[in-house]
Amino acid sequence: MCGFAGIINNDFSVHQKQLADIAACVRFRGPDSSGIRIYDTGMQPSSAGIHALFFNRLAIMDIDHRSDQPFEDERYTLLFNGEIYNYKNLRDELVQNGFHFHTTSDTEVLFYGLQHWGTKILERLNGMFAFCFIDRAEKRFIVARDRLGIKPLYYMRSGSGFVFASELYSLLRLSQQSAIVDTDAVRMYLWMQCVPTPYTGVKDAWKLPPGTYITGSWLGEGPVNLSNPDTFWDAYQAVQQKESASSNQNLEQILTGTLHRQLVADVPLGLFLSSGVDSSLLAALVNKYFTKDRSFNFYTVAFSEATDADESRDAVHFIEAFNNPALQSHTLMIDASFIGEQLDRLYDFVDEPFADPAVLLNMVISKKAREQVTVALSGDGADELFWGYTRYRYWQNRMVQLGGRVELKNWQTQWASHLLPMAHHRQLAALAAESDPVKRHFNYFLHPFFKNEILNPIFETPIWAMRDVDRVRRRDDLTAVLDVKTYLADAMLFKVDRASMAASLEVRVPYLDNAVVDYALGLPLQEKSNANYNHKAPLKHLLQQLAPHYALHRPKKGFSFPLNQWLSTTWKERAMDMIRKDSLHRMQLNDRKYLPMLQQYYSGTKRNCLPVWYVLNLMMWNRKLNQIKPLQQA
Repeated sequence: MCGFAGIINNDFSVHQKQLADIAACVRFRGPDSSGIRIYDTGMQPSSAGIHALFFNRLAIMDIDHRSDQPFEDERYTLLFNGEIYNYKNLRDELVQNGFHFHTTSDTEVLFYGLQHWGTKILERLNGMFAFCFIDRAEKRFIVARDRLGIKPLYYMRSGSGFVFASELYSLLRLSQQSAIVDTDAVRMYLWMQCVPTPYTGVKDAWKLPPGTYITGSWLGEGPVNLSNPDTFWDAYQAVQQKESASSNQNLEQILTGTLHRQLVADVPLGLFLSSGVDSSLLAALVNKYFTKDRSFNFYTVAFSEATDADESRDAVHFIEAFNNPALQSHTLMIDASFIGEQLDRLYDFVDEPFADPAVLLNMVISKKAREQVTVALSGDGADELFWGYTRYRYWQNRMVQLGGRVELKNWQTQWASHLLPMAHHRQLAALAAESDPVKRHFNYFLHPFFKNEILNPIFETPIWAMRDVDRVRRRDDLTAVLDVKTYLADAMLFKVDRASMAASLEVRVPYLDNAVVDYALGLPLQEKSNANYNHKAPLKHLLQQLAPHYALHRPKKGFSFPLNQWLSTTWKERAMDMIRKDSLHRMQLNDRKYLPMLQQYYSGTKRNCLPVWYVLNLMMWNRKLNQIKPLQQA
């Protein structure tokens, strides 16, 4: 796991120190080495020039400096963030085609693979990746991002040049103009609690959609020629092609094969463990297949304060019940003050407005785990692929939950949207009653407080997920398929990447291995949700076989902490200081609505915890954004 950035065909020279200073700002993404390259107009190495690249490396495979990046020869240059899990098979093919290797890294495999197969290699890669590959002789380049967006990649035009980066902040530091907040994207964030692809929160700066690549070229002093993103893999197309194709495959074999690929590293490796099905199943497979000649460390969060969100006791008991000394459980104790310390620096690492408070927990567990390991495996992605969220059932039945216990569904939400006494509950019922399945999916992300604040509904904007959505609109599992292009890519994987990289920790996600994804997308809904298990039926069935002691019907807790408790007390002063009339105006938000929201929350007259949290994060992000200086002003 690493971080990189570059500018191709800039309008003015970039100097070595300028680039080194920008690279140092994101050294946490790769503390093991930092490579800087600057080229003149003829693509010859120089101390100052119009082409500039940097790469910060977190060494995982072949940790020798021979695999440092930028990885290049006399013609080609590669910047690559991620892991290619099938690199050994690709390497064997390349050797048969006459290529000679000097390292044992997946970087060199990708380097030669791009030379041999060009963009055709993208369909063959099994892994998480973002890269830029430059042909310096032909003055051409390719930038690409993995199928599901596990690794980030941003890009923009800047003058005649093309800028790309692993982080939005690096992109902006290499650009020629100060960042301008995209207020349309701000409203998308208030709807989704994250910024949907391809938007970023900054005008003219874009996220490359997962499963796509861009090609470009330049000649002389003219601007870079740039293609639109081309697709090499798409979830909508995949579910149509693979439906029922993989239902006869053996899930245990698929997951075991995935772990064989992802438990390989030249540095210490561990696994994150909650009390949930996903990480518990990975632990059960490790116990059965991988402990003959090595031990494994499992890391679980515990809270110093009493809370229903604490999963540590169940997780520890689960591991102990295997009675296997090769499975070692570690409990990471945290409290409000430690979480608060992460909040103070959250937007040093999170480069888009983001409102999932679990990012703070991910940061904490990553920092603690990094004291012992450099790589950790996580159970993320299983919920989206195997029908794991409770809201899927709500979407399916047009259901709404009121007051934590009362559930209304189907025709009941229609009358409830008119007759319920509380305006908040009427709004919730109205959102759930929507007949269009796509609109209903997005409605489950919209907090009623913002219902009348957003002029353009998210499903009427040109976000990536709405492109070709009619191909899957009538599917009975539509909401999960849409999640792959929205919540998974822009929230879950964004959170995991930023939180782990803040600690210089690589996190791998076995459930998003190509083989698992292909299997899951080929399963019809009735094989994921049935009379025995409403959610994640294949995973639960396998877990019951491998670990009969697991309490399958224990309620799902989720990875969370008592946000309202801490926001209303420990973090009150921070919120009151950040959410002010002037800061709201900069976001083009109405202070006559948002300031009373804040006052009502802290006076206890209204339960505005989530709206306050969403707006607080927006203000913290904007404050950090204003500190980012473009290249000419640095």
